[in-house]
Amino acid sequence: MEDKVRTTAITFDDVLLEPRYSAVVPSEVDVSTQLTKNIRLNLPLISSPMDTVTESGLAIALAKVGGLGVIHKNMSVAAQTEEVRKVKRSANGIIVDPVTLPPDAPVSRAREVMEQHNVSGVPITEENGRLVGILTRRDLRFLETSDTLIAEVMTKDHLVTVTGEVSL
Repeated sequence: MEDKVRTTAITFDDVLLEPRYSAVVPSEVDVSTQLTKNIRLNLPLISSPMDTVTESGLAIALAKVGGLGVIHKNMSVAAQTEEVRKVKRSANGIIVDPVTLPPDAPVSRAREVMEQHNVSGVPITEENGRLVGILTRRDLRFLETSDTLIAEVMTKDHLVTVTGEVSL
C-alpha cells in the first residue's frame, strides 16, 4: 500500500483557515485536478452517488462549475438513462436536438414538455421542421386556459435563424 500513496491527502478537518490578509488572488488559484487520464476537473468536487444526493439537477449544477455529479443507481435503468440524458443535453449550452412542438398543440402540452425536460422555452415547428415560433414560460405566465393553441400565444416575430455553419 505504501508504494501506491503518491502524496499526503488531507480533509477539511486537517486544515484551519485563519481570517487575515492574503496576497493570493482567488481568481488566479488553480484548484483543478486530473481525475482520470482523460478527465480533468476544474473544481475538485464529486458528488456522492446516493439517491438523496445526486440526480440530474445536482450533476448539471456541478458540471457548470467544473465538478462531477455521479448519478445514483437506486432507480430503473430507464430512469438512470433519462437522468444522464438530461445532464448531457444541458452540457453544451447549445441544444443540438431540441424538443419541439407543433403550433396546433395545446399549451397544456407545452407546459408538460417544459416540466419534463426542465426547459423554459420550446421551438415551435411545422411538420417539415421549419421554425415558425418559440414559446416560453413568459408567454404562458398569465394564460388561464390550458386548451389555448400554441399558435395563439407563441412569439413568431423577429425570430433569428441561420443556415449553414455558424461560429459563436
